[in-house]
Amino acid sequence: MAMIHRVGRLEIGETSAVIAVSSPHRAEAFDACRYALEALKIRVPIWKKEFAENGEYWIEGTHARSS
Repeated sequence: MAMIHRVGRLEIGETSAVIAVSSPHRAEAFDACRYALEALKIRVPIWKKEFAENGEYWIEGTHARSS
């Protein structure tokens, strides 16, 4: 398994993470990718700054905060 997460400004729809898994069977590889992505979101401190019509705000995990 290999994982890479991009940093910096990304446009909507750009790839932010890549996960590669090698497995004898496809279903297990997809399960491993899903697990890895969910673990990444829980364990790695990733913050997103969102820009909307009503202003900008930061998202940290599952919580939003005003800037």
